[in-house]
Amino acid sequence: MPLCNACGQENRSSARFCWNCAVSLPVSRPNESDRQWLASTLMDGQEAAVAMDTIAPLRPWEMSASYAGPQEKLMEEQIPEAPRLFAGRYRLPVDATPGPMMVVDTMPWRRCWACGSTTNESGESYCTDCGAALEQRSYLARLSAGDSSDTLALATTLVDASASALLPEMIDRVKDNGQSLVVLNDSGRGSVTPPLDETLALGVGAALARLLVALHAEGLALGRITPADLEALAAGKTRLRDAPGLCQIGEGGRAAAERGDLADIAKLLEELTATPRTTQRLDEDDAVAAVAADADSLPTVLREVRTGTISSAPDLAARLQAIVDERTRPTALRQIVGAHTDIGMVRDHNEDSYLTLSLGLDNNNQRQGWGIYIVSDGMGGHAAGEVASSLAIRGAAEVLISAYLAEAIAPDAVYDEAEARKLVRQAVLQGNEAIIAEGRAQGNDMGATMTIALVSGDRAVVGNVGDSRTYLYREGKLRRISKDHSLVMRLVELGQIADEDIYTHPQRNAVLRSLGDKSDVDVDIFTERLHPGDALLLCSDGQWEMTRDPEIERVLARDAAPQATCEALVSAANRAGGEDNITVVMVRFA
Repeated sequence: MPLCNACGQENRSSARFCWNCAVSLPVSRPNESDRQWLASTLMDGQEAAVAMDTIAPLRPWEMSASYAGPQEKLMEEQIPEAPRLFAGRYRLPVDATPGPMMVVDTMPWRRCWACGSTTNESGESYCTDCGAALEQRSYLARLSAGDSSDTLALATTLVDASASALLPEMIDRVKDNGQSLVVLNDSGRGSVTPPLDETLALGVGAALARLLVALHAEGLALGRITPADLEALAAGKTRLRDAPGLCQIGEGGRAAAERGDLADIAKLLEELTATPRTTQRLDEDDAVAAVAADADSLPTVLREVRTGTISSAPDLAARLQAIVDERTRPTALRQIVGAHTDIGMVRDHNEDSYLTLSLGLDNNNQRQGWGIYIVSDGMGGHAAGEVASSLAIRGAAEVLISAYLAEAIAPDAVYDEAEARKLVRQAVLQGNEAIIAEGRAQGNDMGATMTIALVSGDRAVVGNVGDSRTYLYREGKLRRISKDHSLVMRLVELGQIADEDIYTHPQRNAVLRSLGDKSDVDVDIFTERLHPGDALLLCSDGQWEMTRDPEIERVLARDAAPQATCEALVSAANRAGGEDNITVVMVRFA
């Protein structure tokens, strides 16, 4: 038997940690003579050791009159009633009645709270598998009267394993004197704290609706659930900490119980998102438009539950999951890419840079696609502008490749628009910091503009600083997505010049916002839902100033391949004067 080097206590041969002090046990084992010598050294006689091992301090409620002196007898009536020990192990409250309660496990060695080990033995203070202290702990439990099975125990036999996994984790179920006690695990995780993002709440609702489907099939009803009954897990998932309303459906009450469960889920979703119930007065046209706009929103689903349009758990589960999938499972679109850059007709070197990166994955006939597309226009003159645009693109791409694409290809990855927006902003800011650092090192005033598109299936997140642009071309029409951060655009917004004056104004090259100017540069972020046949067009100002939007639209209408289209656009800009460097990237979706 291994002896602990710290306290000298003997441990089982399989123990890795000392039961008495939790110190890691050595790999080498002492021989029998060493063990006997150490035991005789640490213990003052076998009888004293036995006596100390077998005598435990008495608790107040365990004292009998034979041990009590005069003073103890005087205090005897003040000693509180002993808590009830259920099945010889779990200490119940004195006034325990059937229902939920907190119980104390007086035999914590029977199951380690940290690793779940059941190999520890009585008297061991630390788990021999993980070293956790084996202290008495409180657990949420449910006491039921009579010989009937506890409903939570029944629910753990659900055929649908994914639904069963949503139920509270039952770690023990014992019976005593005709009663049943179900003990629930305490994971240490906190409960869900409202308000939640609507998409996240919809995912929680869809999971619980699937649980209802499984429960109703077994004649069980979930009952009322509050946010405090939900445990927050990783990746936006959840499980129930408790199910206080779980019960068997009585004879003839199935329809009412199932409707009640749907109403309770709707109420929970209202609480999770702090969604108010509102009454609107709309005319017929407004009502039609409002319904179309909100068809896939949480308030619409809640209204459909209240009005009975959604009348069963399968319908609710399907409806919620369809909305979640629509928001988090982008539709795969094929990306056909073209790109071209040119020095132009006036400049002596090219300060523009671009990056195109498309990534496709086809697994078991499930196709996915992602893309990173960037155009940056450098400023600062020779050996500065071209360095700035290169630094901007490399810094931005580094963030998106490592923090987004590496995660996106995971089998269980879901699309999170908020996260994509955050990463695009972070990418632009890293490009900005790279320019600032190099500018300080070189002692020059370099800078750059940038427009960037992060594509995931049919979702695009566009970031923009400066006057490089991103357009969407759809059904023969060109629409600018990004917003110029230039003096002339500001004058247009103030109504001081017309939109056409942008191309001829003396200060048309004055940029109000650029990378390399300051560390806290503002980044505009836009989102677009793409359709088959759409095209994204990213370009520097040397392209759009020379060809203007109507001319770009005419070139795109020829429906040539993206690479030929990009070359045609650059040629058109040069024919118009080519006053600046010209760069264009085109991505067509099919």
